[in-house]
Amino acid sequence: MPFPFPEDRSRYGFKPVKSKAPRMGKRNWRSLGLSATTIAWMHATSCAAVASDCSQSKEIELRVGRMIVAGFFGKTTSDVGFQQILADLENGTVGGVLVLGRNIGSQQDLQGIMKQIATCKCARPPFIAIDEEGGAIDRLGPDIGAEGTRSASDVARGSLASAHAIYARLAEKVISFDFNVNLGPVVDLNRNPDNPVIGRLGRSYGSDVDTVVKYATAFIEEHRKRNIVTVLKHFPGHGSSPTDSHSEVADVTSTWSPDELSPFKHLIDAGLADAVMVGHLANSAKWGGVATQSQANAISQMLRKDLGFDGVVLTDDLAMKAVSDGSSSTVAAAIEAVKAGADMILVGRLGDDDQTADVGAEVNRGVSSKVCTGEIDINAITRSEGRIQRLSSRWKLWPSPPK
Repeated sequence: MPFPFPEDRSRYGFKPVKSKAPRMGKRNWRSLGLSATTIAWMHATSCAAVASDCSQSKEIELRVGRMIVAGFFGKTTSDVGFQQILADLENGTVGGVLVLGRNIGSQQDLQGIMKQIATCKCARPPFIAIDEEGGAIDRLGPDIGAEGTRSASDVARGSLASAHAIYARLAEKVISFDFNVNLGPVVDLNRNPDNPVIGRLGRSYGSDVDTVVKYATAFIEEHRKRNIVTVLKHFPGHGSSPTDSHSEVADVTSTWSPDELSPFKHLIDAGLADAVMVGHLANSAKWGGVATQSQANAISQMLRKDLGFDGVVLTDDLAMKAVSDGSSSTVAAAIEAVKAGADMILVGRLGDDDQTADVGAEVNRGVSSKVCTGEIDINAITRSEGRIQRLSSRWKLWPSPPK
């Protein structure tokens, strides 16, 4: 598919990314003694082998597990929900854990939870993630007796030197609790001050691309100094939406503009994108539906090809009402997200009232079953594994030596 908005391409400085890999035309395949028919047969045979032989199911579950970052219910190490997520980490059902406000009680309880996760008997260091932006999203702030962090909009009113100092303190706080992934910064342009989840909460650095890039860079650099992975969000741009994707589909068809991609492009080009979070944003005209679902090409075309990003892509929480309304639909949304091209799927819960379900196991079972039947290409899982491994090897995912 061509660039989805060619009329704006030169205006915003976007250029098609050319692959460095040589093209394999007919002559090349023939030189290898392979015809197009043979290649197609080999691919079909490979998929059929996976589909027909689910003696590989355990291996598939372990591979899919690396792609899942799951939430849990509970605030102490003795809570059933915490013991469940710890077991899922240790047996490879999930590759990461998401800590939300509902998991944070006292500072002492949080430290106890985090110590057990950081010293888990895991085959690979887990991704230990939190949303810690500052302002309205300040989980490690005054509620647990810690210093609060100003919102992005407030930070952007000060100098860059001040921003670096603020984010140095924030990153020190994040690492002190043994987190190795901070789900920020927000690089959405503030194009709708009444936006209930971005503009109204002061989560954007502003409406100007340069301002957003400068202050987001300060956030990223201070976290990198402390080996904390950061995540640009919410691709392809949540700043103009009139609604909150936590509660309903955020349709930006009539409000989104191409320059909302610009902060992502600048940060990717500068080598500052550890990972990118894709939001549950619908735009049938530009990317063909909800960005995290298989009918859309926001990941495969816009992010991968047009912006040239080959790092880890993760979803926003798949428990959000924009794509889910209960256990079965959350699992279905996870399957759709993998089909759409996501490398990591973020799932906070299965349903609003379901605090007992094993989130990681349910999602893993659902995705793995589709790999087994060939509905999800095993090669897509392999590509995601490679990106996840590159990210985890680039950054020290154990925040501190096991205690």
